[in-house]
Amino acid sequence: MKHRLKLLLRAAVARFLWHTGLYRLVDRVAPRRLTILAGHCVDEPALNGGLPGDMKISAGRLEALLRGLSGHFEFVTVGAGVAALDAPAGRSMVALSMDDGYRDNRTALLPLLARTGARATVYLESRPLLEQRVNWSHKYFWLLDEGGLDAGELGRRYLAEARDTGSRGRLEAALISVGEQAYLVKRVFKYDAPPDERDRILDALFLAQGGDEAALCERIYMDLEDARALQAAGVELGGHTQSHEVLATLPAERQRVEVGGARAALERALGPASGVSFAYPFGRRWDHDEASAQAVREAGFASAVTTHAGTNTRASDRLHLARWMIDEETPLHLLAAEACGAFLLLRRLGLDLSE
Repeated sequence: MKHRLKLLLRAAVARFLWHTGLYRLVDRVAPRRLTILAGHCVDEPALNGGLPGDMKISAGRLEALLRGLSGHFEFVTVGAGVAALDAPAGRSMVALSMDDGYRDNRTALLPLLARTGARATVYLESRPLLEQRVNWSHKYFWLLDEGGLDAGELGRRYLAEARDTGSRGRLEAALISVGEQAYLVKRVFKYDAPPDERDRILDALFLAQGGDEAALCERIYMDLEDARALQAAGVELGGHTQSHEVLATLPAERQRVEVGGARAALERALGPASGVSFAYPFGRRWDHDEASAQAVREAGFASAVTTHAGTNTRASDRLHLARWMIDEETPLHLLAAEACGAFLLLRRLGLDLSE
């Protein structure tokens, strides 16, 4: 109930500021800031139809959000926006970011950026881009969407091969649930299953059901030609690990390999400009830890973004920057209220309406 009341209050404040125009006054009195929007895909069923709906936003809705913000805030890339926070004056900024490096980022996002004049940063996993290897979650989505399995059958087949007792128990509990099996099974694979065992078993199931990893990767992810086309059009390219693991579940050395190995691979293929900004996979505070931030520092990234809502100022931790996740239901007035600094000012008064 408390969370629901908070959401209602947040929406009411945002609507009031937007429809009265008071957000302009708030924008002038609040400190300069960078608000980062975050998504994954522009909806194109032929390319990303098998991905969950909360990972996609239609081109029309995204364009409406960008046009609605463009008259009031300066559009920048994440790297340029972070650097500009140290300037003593200037307009407040909005950056659009997209995670993972999906093919629609070239086919749909790039023309949209050209139409609106917006800027963007795309965070790339290095293995899909350079090795045609997809992470475990895409094999999971494929098995449910095209591989002929439901979450219950997939979980039972997994259990027949699993040896880790802790994740076995959690998966068995997930399979008892009604109506949330797909979410709960995925959560076990994400947080509880040992990555090597999870990958081995899902790889075998994927192949057994007729999956073709290279073909799947080619359909949903950008290749080097696509990435270079984005780069040539002024899109900033950033790092997003090698294979999109939850960093906090890995030992420190493996985190360094995931983060630093991705940066090195991207720099070899795309040049040093691809090593400015980093996005933590999944991005919640429990998905990365101090070892993750240290790996980002050692790799040489200048900034790193999370998926916790909020805006960023000169005082913000450059390795834990806030982002607003956007989807088809995200209202413009909510983004404008954050971008103008209203929620920032309320947080300073002890009322956090961003999350």
